[in-house]
Order: sequence, then C-alpha cells, then structure tokens
Amino acid sequence: MTGGRVATEAGILCLSATGEGEGGADVVTTTDDGLVGQRMSWDDYWELPEELHAEYVDGAAYVSPGPGYTHQKISIRLLDLLRAQLPGAEVIVAAGWTGVVPRTWLRIPDVAVLARPPDGELITEAPVIAIEVLSSNRSDDRVRKYAEYFDAGAQQYWIVDPRDREVEVFSRGAGGWDSLARLTEEAPESTVATSLGDVTLALAAILG
Repeated sequence: MTGGRVATEAGILCLSATGEGEGGADVVTTTDDGLVGQRMSWDDYWELPEELHAEYVDGAAYVSPGPGYTHQKISIRLLDLLRAQLPGAEVIVAAGWTGVVPRTWLRIPDVAVLARPPDGELITEAPVIAIEVLSSNRSDDRVRKYAEYFDAGAQQYWIVDPRDREVEVFSRGAGGWDSLARLTEEAPESTVATSLGDVTLALAAILG
C-alpha cells in the first residue's frame, strides 16, 4: 500500500491506488468496544505509517487508539521495575513480536521481557513475559491476546488493569495459562518467579 493518510470520523484513511474505500482507499477503523480489521497482505501491512501502531492478525491489520497518559506512565513504571529487578534481561516497550508462523501474525505488547535482544527489529523469540495494560480494547487483551500469546510461546502473560486496580499474572501450564498471582487493593503485593529471576510486585508502584 502506498500513498498518504488522513484522519476521518471513521478512523484513519490510508490512501492506496488499489484500495476499496472511497477514491481508491483502504480504511482502518476503531470502535469503542473493539477493533475493526482491514484485510491486506503482509507486504501492504508494512507500508502502513508506523504511528498507526497497527497489529496484524489472520491477514488483517488492527488499529487501536493511541495510548493515553496513564497507560504510558504505567508502562514506564513496569519498564523501570523490571530492568531494576532483572538486570540480565532485555526489557522493551511497544516492540513488534511476530509469531511462530511468519508473515501471518504480529502483536505489539505494551511491555515485553526477553531472555536476549532480538536479532533484528522484530521480536521473533517468544518473550519470557508479555504485558498488556488494559485500555479501550479490554476484550482483545483478555480474550484474543490471552490465547494468542500462549499459542505463540510466551512464558508468562501479565494483565494490568488501571480501571479496576488489579494486576493478574499468568504462567504457562501444560494446556493453558495457570494463575500465578493477582494483585488487588486487598492483596497489593506478591513475588513472582520467572525463568530470569524473582520479581517483587506492588500494586501502588505499578498503578501509582
């Protein structure tokens, strides 16, 4: 896909000579309760503007609204916490992770903990920890990514919920995710074992 882009009430309009929207364009839209996928090839996906923060699943690009202030503050706190407690790990914010089947799947975890730096620009080895901070697309993180991240080989999946002030930690089991820890206002601290070392979590340190 080539060309420019403009913002519309429907979403982001990605201009294309062969698209299907108005005037030969592809439209990637978002809704209040989820994401609308625009079908395109893997090669066309890479022509999308980087600032769209688009993910690619089953031959379609999915665009979520840009992260807000609170979301980013939490991501930075997690980054600092994990780098301090796992000094040998590679901890990164919002980097693309492509799954076990190439050219069909790419997600962008809010935070990822890796055993080693990736060979290129994309994460290709499953993270030790993949973390999502819930925002507008809550069901995507709790349902689709919950299954996808397990299938793609992540060792742990953390879900951080600023609205309900909870942090859930799941660890890879034989046939699915096992609940490893759940931080709430009533139980605000826990120490979690990972393959790279233990991590002590405090709800207030993560959510503020």
